[in-house]
Amino acid sequence: MRIPPIKVAILNNNRQDLFPAHCEAPVELVWMDNLESFLAFPADLFIDLDFDGSAQRMENLAKLKRPIAVNAVNWPCSKLPPGFVRINGWPGFTHPELVELAFTQDLLPVELDYFLKACGKTWMKVPDVAGMIRPRILAMILNEAWMTLEEGISTREEIDIAMKLGTNYPMGPFEWTSLIGEKNVLQLLTILAGENPAYKPSRLLEQSLLPS
Repeated sequence: MRIPPIKVAILNNNRQDLFPAHCEAPVELVWMDNLESFLAFPADLFIDLDFDGSAQRMENLAKLKRPIAVNAVNWPCSKLPPGFVRINGWPGFTHPELVELAFTQDLLPVELDYFLKACGKTWMKVPDVAGMIRPRILAMILNEAWMTLEEGISTREEIDIAMKLGTNYPMGPFEWTSLIGEKNVLQLLTILAGENPAYKPSRLLEQSLLPS
C-alpha cells in the first residue's frame, strides 16, 4: 500500500514505547515535549500521549482542525470533542505492535491508518468504554497487588519479583504502576468502581497520592 507524505507530531514528555523514534519516508515523525510547540506545528496528524482530559486541552486540540488521537484510556468518546480517536497509550504491554483504538466515526482517519502502517502496527477497534480492554484488566491486577501490600501479606519488591517470575509479566505491578502513574491507575479504578464495586481502589493506592 502506497503511503502518501504526511507529517506526524507526537506530544510526550516521557518518550513511551508505543511508537518508534523515527519513521521512514514518506512519514515525517516529530516528537515534542512542549504543548505550545506541538499546537503550532504544521502536522497532518496530531497524537497527544500526555492528554489530561481537561476542557482547555480539548479546546486547544479541537482548534487544530486535523485528525487527533489522544491517550484517553479513562475517557470514552462521549467525553471528547467529535472526531477524536482514543488510543491506549499506557506503556509496558507486550506485543506493542498491536494498538487499541476507540472511535465513533465509521472509518479511522486515513492519516492515522497510514501512520500506524508505516510504524508496522496493527490496530484494533475496541469498545468505547472507560479502560478499553488491556488497561481495564491491568488496573484490576494492579489494584490486587496494592491490596496485598495493604494487608501486609508481602512487600513491594517480593510482589514484583513473584509476578515477573511466576506469571512472566514484563514488569512487576508496582513497577508498572509507577510507569503508568499512580494518578492514572487510581483515576481509572475510581471510574470503574462507579460501575462495579469490585474495582474499588486500594486505600493504600489512594493514600500514595496524598500530600506527604
